[in-house]
Amino acid sequence: MVEKSRKKGEIIFQNKIEIFQDDVLENELKSEEFDIITCAFGLKTFNEYQIDLLAKQVYRLLKKDGQFTFIEISKPQNSILYFLYSFYLGKIIPILGKLFLGNSDDYKMLWLYTKKFESCKKVETIFKKNNLNVQYKEYFFGCASGIYGTKKA
Repeated sequence: MVEKSRKKGEIIFQNKIEIFQDDVLENELKSEEFDIITCAFGLKTFNEYQIDLLAKQVYRLLKKDGQFTFIEISKPQNSILYFLYSFYLGKIIPILGKLFLGNSDDYKMLWLYTKKFESCKKVETIFKKNNLNVQYKEYFFGCASGIYGTKKA
């Protein structure tokens, strides 16, 4: 994914962005160095302690008025949609993983993590506690949720 992002960055952004891979919870990146921090579908496996560490790192790494955004698949509240979505993530996706990628084990965990994670509501609370301006948003009728915001000055 990092390599695909680099190629896309070359084409779309004419190499004006730097893409790299690091451990966001334990790193030696320079403080107040980044304009934007973003992540898609990486929160559901974190526990509350790790999310708190993440919020602290986001605050430390962002420049003044820097922005962040995180999105994650979520457990919809509508009971009919919940049933359909849980069936899709819990049964269909593992079958497709087995058919096309030869491995269903990684995909079997997707719904279990999603069910436990629920939504980005807890993430919003933890980020607010860590001095970040945070907005919560749901997408696709609650099948995904996210937070976005800025570092408080």
